[in-house]
Amino acid sequence: MESIDQAQFNFSPTVGLAVGVMVGFLVFAVALDLTWDQFHRVLRRPKAPLVGLVAQYLILPCIAFGVGVMMVDTPSIALGLLLVTCCPAGALSNYLTGVAHGSVATSVSMTAISSLFSIVVTPLLFAFWAAMNPDTQAVLQKIEIEPKRVIMMLLIMLVVPVTLGMLMRAKRPETADKIRLWSRRGAGVVFAIVVAILLLGNVKVLGTFAKTALPPVLLTFAIAIALGWGLARISGLVAADRRAVTLEVAFQNVALAIGMAVVFFPALAGVAITSILWGVVHLTLGFALTAIWMRVPITEGSPETS
Repeated sequence: MESIDQAQFNFSPTVGLAVGVMVGFLVFAVALDLTWDQFHRVLRRPKAPLVGLVAQYLILPCIAFGVGVMMVDTPSIALGLLLVTCCPAGALSNYLTGVAHGSVATSVSMTAISSLFSIVVTPLLFAFWAAMNPDTQAVLQKIEIEPKRVIMMLLIMLVVPVTLGMLMRAKRPETADKIRLWSRRGAGVVFAIVVAILLLGNVKVLGTFAKTALPPVLLTFAIAIALGWGLARISGLVAADRRAVTLEVAFQNVALAIGMAVVFFPALAGVAITSILWGVVHLTLGFALTAIWMRVPITEGSPETS
């Protein structure tokens, strides 16, 4: 086993379950915005969401696979890249899109669809690409993953929160509106708690192996930014949609990735380390990109080239 995976994180199964529940709350906060109107909007104006979803779910995991094969010698780091890139977009992308003068409607509709699809797509994509790399496949075959635990945690982190959020929005829209803002703010606090739990007592581990895991994370994230913007540009999307697609493609639900890494791969610290470092990168570089775009206001349909 690689040295990075011998570095045990300080958490117990109970903490892992608690992290899973908190991630479920984050997903629920996003699901409160999932309405059928958003899906109808995609049907009426499918171009931008379709371009973004193709980049996010079809191309980006393939890129992460390529980076893992060509640049990464540690299988668990390659698995971490795959896990993050197979996750849906998170609520942070919606917020940053608004700040960056992008199309919030496009961003929200993409988050809605990717979150709904993630119930099935995320596990299948991860399993597919992990099996394509002999190194990651060999590692997965050596570790024991309890099927019952996988099903239970997927229910807790994805199926139940998405279902509850959509049902509340459909059946009790007034209630959903009342708790939506509180849930979004609470989600930010919960995310901070999740990160704090994992960082507490593990700072030394992260610092030791950052030099190994950070370069492939930086490269994959940079390609994700270029992929989202470039594909949107080639497709002829207006500037506001380009910004939304770019942020949606690059800003995965890192909390979900971290939760799955902690719960499903406790013996592979490299998976969790990679997921956490992706979160650090997307917060720092992502906010920097947003700050630049924030200074360049645009209007819908503008030929702006940034």
